[in-house]
Amino acid sequence: MIAEFPITVLYTQVVVHLPGLPRPGLLWDDEHVAQGFAWSEGIVSFGVPDHDGECLIRVDIADAINVSDAAEWAVQTPFDVTATPVKIGTIGNLKDVNVPPGKFNLMFEALPGQPVGDYAFVLNLIFVRTEEPEFKILKAGDELTTDKVLRRDAQHG
Repeated sequence: MIAEFPITVLYTQVVVHLPGLPRPGLLWDDEHVAQGFAWSEGIVSFGVPDHDGECLIRVDIADAINVSDAAEWAVQTPFDVTATPVKIGTIGNLKDVNVPPGKFNLMFEALPGQPVGDYAFVLNLIFVRTEEPEFKILKAGDELTTDKVLRRDAQHG
């Protein structure tokens, strides 16, 4: 594990972005909400439902995508790390995480937080190195209303 930290999720989203973006937010539409993410080059936002309490974010690097059986939903997006440290967190509360440069599939999976501690969710962000990153709905759940990627782009907010 390369990083783990508790966080209060603001604006119902977790953001991963390259350093140097003046404003890290993306504008969401109904298709983004349905698929659970909004993406633009160098930034991705993953949706998290309204909840009480903190979430635990875990960041790691893996050799392959492996969705946990306990995951409530999971998606993946391309993410090209061209500068470090990568910023991870919520709007207004971002942590620096040292992810090595390269092309990745970035998997976001949401697990129930209660078995781990007193968290609403455990949010895993797994960087999987690949030469051909792709968008994919890995596991639909109550929070995703589609099993297909509907939008591959979003405008900066």
